[in-house]
Amino acid sequence: MGSPTYLRMRSNAELIAGTLTFIRSPACVTLLWFEDEQMKRLQARYKVLSRFKHALLFSTISLVAWTSACGQASISVSGGRLQRDGRPWTPHGVVQIAFVAPPAAQQGVFTEAYQHYSPSDYTAMRSYGIDSVRIQISQPGLDPQNPLFTPAFRSQVIDAVHAARAAGLIVMLSVQDEEQSGEKKDRVASLPNDATRRVWASIAPVFARDHGVIYELLNEPNLPPNPENWRKWAHEMNATLKVVRDAGASNVAVADGLLFAERLGGAPALHDPDGQVVYASHPYAHRAQDQTAPSWEKKFGDFARTHAVVVTEWTTVPKYYCDLGTPKYAEEFLRYLNGRGIGLMAYGWDFTGPKFGSTFHGFPPQISAFEGLTCGEPGFGPGRAVERFFQGRLQP
Repeated sequence: MGSPTYLRMRSNAELIAGTLTFIRSPACVTLLWFEDEQMKRLQARYKVLSRFKHALLFSTISLVAWTSACGQASISVSGGRLQRDGRPWTPHGVVQIAFVAPPAAQQGVFTEAYQHYSPSDYTAMRSYGIDSVRIQISQPGLDPQNPLFTPAFRSQVIDAVHAARAAGLIVMLSVQDEEQSGEKKDRVASLPNDATRRVWASIAPVFARDHGVIYELLNEPNLPPNPENWRKWAHEMNATLKVVRDAGASNVAVADGLLFAERLGGAPALHDPDGQVVYASHPYAHRAQDQTAPSWEKKFGDFARTHAVVVTEWTTVPKYYCDLGTPKYAEEFLRYLNGRGIGLMAYGWDFTGPKFGSTFHGFPPQISAFEGLTCGEPGFGPGRAVERFFQGRLQP
């Protein structure tokens, strides 16, 4: 175990205020974040301590955090179900978009998410019953052969994973290759490609010894589902999975379905010698029938009877579809997931637009709700329903 390294997080912070304390171990890097006000109180109490004693104090506190955060939370697949430390686990997570694009390619809500990012976000998530975070990361920004790649951005992503793990969250890293992630319009990946594999060749070894980090190979392959495209999908997913395994990482891998991850029906099983693959659906509602159980069965539910499945992105989006029945649909959808033992990564934590229908909106993140609101009004969204789901308070 190495020595603590102290990194100042805010320019206006005092001597210790806003500091990250890292303790490195072979398996993980733990982080303990203190908000400025908390640290000021500690400074006042221990003002007679020397710098050395400060370091000793915070090293001791961090060691406790390391024991609790990094000594637990190993995710695996067994019997067609996700498991956490050998017990069945249903993810209760949220999507984070701060690292969808590197700084040179950021626009709009993604710029705001990046600028407002703080490691303290991960502690705040826990108060809503969130146990996992899906961190979307830029393929162009992390491909060593892309002009947008910088070591600094790569380090920021890695540090964010460490911060989330230290807060006790499971992390799902999701590679994204779209225009908003910095990709050129005519080069957006319909399936994992060589650039995707270069990203995983670089990132997969970093967390290979921490099985609390899950690898989502590519966000939303966009081809329509048909036998030929499923063959292409399997070929490219298997090739990407092989890169991860060849890098020495046996972490759980996630494969999104086709049609922007909406469909899993018809997907062939991927070849993984470790047997650690989960399949993902993004069953957004685009029409009235998408708000019904038969639609969910077709998109992912039938497939989930024989495969491990997680909904790695979902919310109610008025610009996709919304009607007077949407609040009831959202509750029924969450009950469906709960009854099937299928996990959810709700979209999203750091999306600033209040009319999108996101689970949270604004900074600091405010939880959305349906009560007293209609489609498209600021704050309209499934946040409170998702919170009840995550906290085990859904009404039957």
